[in-house]
Amino acid sequence: EAFPRGYPSLSAFLHSDRDFAMFRSFGRLHARVLLHKQDELVQLEQRLDQLDQRASETDPYVLTTNRRHSATTAERQALLGEVEAKLKEYDTLLSSFLDHLERPQPEETEIQSVINWMDGKKPLVREESTFLNDWSDLRRSRQSQEKGGLEVLLGRCATSPRLRSFCKEAHSRSDDANLRLLDQSKLLEMSRSIATIFAVLALIIPVVVLYSVQAVASRLWIISGFTAMFSSALRLLTLSRNFEIFSATAAYCAVMVVFVGSLP
Repeated sequence: EAFPRGYPSLSAFLHSDRDFAMFRSFGRLHARVLLHKQDELVQLEQRLDQLDQRASETDPYVLTTNRRHSATTAERQALLGEVEAKLKEYDTLLSSFLDHLERPQPEETEIQSVINWMDGKKPLVREESTFLNDWSDLRRSRQSQEKGGLEVLLGRCATSPRLRSFCKEAHSRSDDANLRLLDQSKLLEMSRSIATIFAVLALIIPVVVLYSVQAVASRLWIISGFTAMFSSALRLLTLSRNFEIFSATAAYCAVMVVFVGSLP
């Protein structure tokens, strides 16, 4: 609120929280320019090949040394200098483009938060407020701790009074009453607490249920059901990779089977 309406206030808002810092990557334009640079290099490559072919037919020795000075050598050196300059431009653009592709896209809730703020404050004229229209082209910075499904869910629920008071920053960076900045460390702490409770319950509840059931077939169905629930929770609430989900599910199922085997 301390910054004038317009680009000053918008830049301050985007800087106020990492979740709001999102910008277009211009992937299509990067690809278009790279294609042009690529074709320029292809043409230079063809010219160099033709020059080498002519030299191999007229004076093969010139291709075995870089120190002999001749008209052909001078032409080749000039062409290689042009290739070097074009390669530097191409490599810089290619590295930048691939780096943008590796950056994660913002969450829908994060984009919607920025859109809501811009709709309310209207810092820019309509023609210059369209950079958020193409969500697939937006990129954000890499987080030291990427959010899993549970963190995203807690972030969406943070508008409730109880969660808001717990996750809200002690010293807010904005005086706007409608802007709620969450303390990500507290959100992560809450997520880990919930995950710990879930892990304990995921073992205790099926043990109690299995102990009270006598039929072997029923026990097998119970193990299958709890294993499916455990695997689904890992997939939806965490950032676990496929082999991690498979390993954790296999270990969980093995524990249940061993427990059933020890029952009378």
